[in-house]
Formats: sequence, structure tokens, C-alpha cells
Amino acid sequence: MTSDTTPEDFVRPDNKLPTVFDLLVLQRGSSIFFDYLRESGTISQRMKDDSEKSTLLLPSNKAVIALGWKPHQGPPKPSPDGEVGVEITEAMGKANVERWLSAHILPVDDIDFTSENPIPTLLEGRSVSVLKTHTGQSEEWKNYGLAQGDGAIGLTKRIPASNGVIYVIDGTISSE
Repeated sequence: MTSDTTPEDFVRPDNKLPTVFDLLVLQRGSSIFFDYLRESGTISQRMKDDSEKSTLLLPSNKAVIALGWKPHQGPPKPSPDGEVGVEITEAMGKANVERWLSAHILPVDDIDFTSENPIPTLLEGRSVSVLKTHTGQSEEWKNYGLAQGDGAIGLTKRIPASNGVIYVIDGTISSE
């Protein structure tokens, strides 16, 4: 999508907006996340399904590259001898990717910015909280970020879809 197009420009033949998955194809600045998502059958199917409402917290390529580890590796964990690193099997890599992807998906059609309650992600035991970071922005969502440590992950773009919404974020959600 270019800056002068909107999801409405890509209405499907059934007059619905594109799905979250359809819109991900157009997000060149977040292609790394999309590459991981396509490898996950269950999560990519959810993003295609109109009956499964989801809010996707979509990290930019820059945010993914800034990680000190790759999502298939998972966060580095020290071994008993103090060394950091572990040999990653294909099954472990797939599980790490599933966890990382799941931490970025909320099983709701949009974020309720008026609620102070944490919002569960698809990753069991993991939730995110919204934090007011600005006031007076023209669109309410632009006044918020996602709480992370002592700061916030910024929401940089909102893209409505038939089965939810995508928020492009300038960070990543920890799967730990």
C-alpha cells in the first residue's frame, strides 16, 4: 500500500475489506514478520479467516533486525556452564517462531484504549497493556503505545481489516 491508498482500495468481490493476511502482503516494511507468519500453518490460517477476529501487533523490519537474536532461535539462554547459546533443532525453531508470533496477536477485533486491563495475547500467560503516551492526536490510537519496561512501544500505523486490525509497531513483543 502506498501512502495514498487505503485498505478500502482493496475491497474484495464480496464487498468486505481484505483480511489481515491479505493486507500483510502489502506491508513491505514488515516483510520479515510476514515471512515467519507464512511458515506457521495455524497462525497464518487465523489471519486469513473472517470468523477469527484478531489484532496483529506487526513489528517493522527495523524492529526485528534490532533483536539480539532471531525469532527462530528464541531469546538467548545461558547454559549451566555460563555459555550463551544452544543448538537449535528444527522443531525447537518452529516452536520458538510460534511463541514469538503468538505474542504479537491479540484475540480481539481491536484494542480498547479506554480499558486499563492487560490484553491477553495468543501466547498463553502473555499479555500487553496500553499506555497513554500523547494527548490531542486526531485519531485516538495515536495517543497510545504498548507498555514495555520503563517505556512504550510506539504504534505507528493502523490498518483495518475484515477480520480485525493491524497496528504496525516500532518494537517487538517479548515471548518470554
